Formats: sequence, structure tokens, C-alpha cells
Amino acid sequence: MAKASVVFPALHSAIPRAHLSIWLRRFQAWRQKRRDRQELNALGNTALKDLAIDRSEITSIIHAGSNERRRNHGD
Repeated sequence: MAKASVVFPALHSAIPRAHLSIWLRRFQAWRQKRRDRQELNALGNTALKDLAIDRSEITSIIHAGSNERRRNHGD
């Protein structure tokens, strides 16, 4: 049983750790977007209006960023 590294050499390579690192960063980004969406949805309509955000834009703002919104409030 001491030769587990011979049977499973991939466990000690950098490739699985790199994949795990990528997965972890994506998972953390997904969780942050989820928290951001929950926080914006928790705001009242007046607070959203003060931020120049329509409730229908929350998802697009979270996923596309505020510079790529579907609607421009400055017009």
C-alpha cells in the first residue's frame, strides 16, 4: 500500500491542482454573483431608483457588468 503514488501518479501532478484551482475560482465567482443578485433584489424600488437601476436589469448588471447594461439611464 505504500506505492499508492505509483498507482495514482496523477494525484501528485500539477494538472489536477490547476483544474481544481480553476474550478474553485469559478465557483467563488458564481457565489459572489449570487450574493450580489440577492442583495440587489433585497433593495426597495426607491433605493434601486437612486442607484439608477431598474429591477428588470439586475440579472444583466450582475452577469454583464454595469457598463454593458441593456438600458441606458443617461439618455
